[in-house]
Amino acid sequence: MEYIYDKMRMAEYEEIYALWRSIPEVSLSEADERECIDAYLLRNPGQSFLCKADGRVVGTVLCGNDGRRAFLYHLAVCPAYRRRGIAAELVRLAIGKQKSLGIMKCAVFILDENDVGKRFWQHAGFTAVQEADTMAKNI
Repeated sequence: MEYIYDKMRMAEYEEIYALWRSIPEVSLSEADERECIDAYLLRNPGQSFLCKADGRVVGTVLCGNDGRRAFLYHLAVCPAYRRRGIAAELVRLAIGKQKSLGIMKCAVFILDENDVGKRFWQHAGFTAVQEADTMAKNI
C-alpha cells in the first residue's frame, strides 16, 4: 500500500476533522473549527502534515511554533492504519520542519487518560515534564 505524505491544507479540512472526531483520544474544542485551523495553518505555513492512503486522509499532525518552541497537536491515525509507521513519519516530518526553522525544542500535550498516546510519545523520545503543570483559560 502506498502512503502519501503532504502538507496539511484547508481543502481537506472536512476529512481531517472527521478523522479527529472518530478518535476518542483526540480532544476537540472551538479552536478546531474551520476558521481557527485556517488561521493556525496560515500562521505556521508548511508545518502541519497529513497522510493519505487509498485516496483518503488516514493520519494527521498539527504543528507550529512560537519562535522558540514547537508544539504538536492532534497526532491522529485511523485505527485501521495504525502500527504501520504513519504516526512516526508524521512526527518526523513535523520535527524536521521545526529543525529547519531553527526551533530546538518541541512539546506535546497529552490528556491524563491517554495511555496509548503516552506510550507512543515516550517511544518517540519525549519525556514527561515533572516540574510543570499545564494551565489554560478560555478567553
